[in-house]
Amino acid sequence: MKTRIQERLNPQAGIAIGPILFIVAILAILAAAIAAGSGSFTSGTTNEANRTKASAMIQIGENLKVGMDRITMEGGLVPTAVDINAMNTSASNALFAPSGGGVAAPSIGMANNPVTDVWYYVTEPVNGFGTSAPEVLAVLHVASGVCAEINNRAIAQAIEPTSTDLGNFVSTSTSQTQALTNWPTVSNAGISLVSVSTGCVNNANTGSLGDYYYQILAIQ
Repeated sequence: MKTRIQERLNPQAGIAIGPILFIVAILAILAAAIAAGSGSFTSGTTNEANRTKASAMIQIGENLKVGMDRITMEGGLVPTAVDINAMNTSASNALFAPSGGGVAAPSIGMANNPVTDVWYYVTEPVNGFGTSAPEVLAVLHVASGVCAEINNRAIAQAIEPTSTDLGNFVSTSTSQTQALTNWPTVSNAGISLVSVSTGCVNNANTGSLGDYYYQILAIQ
């Protein structure tokens, strides 16, 4: 007699689909969370980069000021007699010479566009400093976010100033006398850079348009 063996389906055979669907649901939730949070993550990294650049800019400015002081105070030279040519590394009156200011030429890595932007050493009268004689400043074009962060460190106001004509920074050979009253002054409610030796301004002059970090190197 032949015995028919009836195969019975295992009652647990369909249970495996449950964990699979659960994992799929979790992955979908994670994907949605990542997509929603990517914007805030990008914003966070940008803000951190701005803070890092602002700190580096202020440190560079302080180093330049130390070099200028070394020549003008210890060497007894007037600020306009200091050679700020980065290629001059030998003369005793050169800012970037070991026997002069003893500081290295500043990096342009923190500039708005490191490919084209350069440091300018401007001779302009500055509101809140000295008399009518022009001051010597170092300026560099920076991004708006970096500008606001520089002011946050300088005057505890993370604000990009409104645009004001501060003269053409590219024209370093002559003083921009209009800057005596324009630079820097109250340009936003709650922000003033008068008598602030380092900060960031927004220049409306077409010759050097945009946000510029500045450090006053010498007062006359």
